[in-house]
Amino acid sequence: MSAIQLIVERKMCNCAKIHFYEVEFKLAGMRVIPTHKNCGDPMTDEQSTKFQKELVQYWRIDKST
Repeated sequence: MSAIQLIVERKMCNCAKIHFYEVEFKLAGMRVIPTHKNCGDPMTDEQSTKFQKELVQYWRIDKST
């Protein structure tokens, strides 16, 4: 079984709120998986999207450029 299959089969993070500094990135094969540091589970798509928006806002990146 590959590392990607292990990550996909593993349960997703159910934490109510994930702060910006509680996210770490793990490498599974050629994919980077955002994970929650406290529980160690991969973030859901909804959590990943919210984190990405917070990151863009924190870095003040303008998407129009």
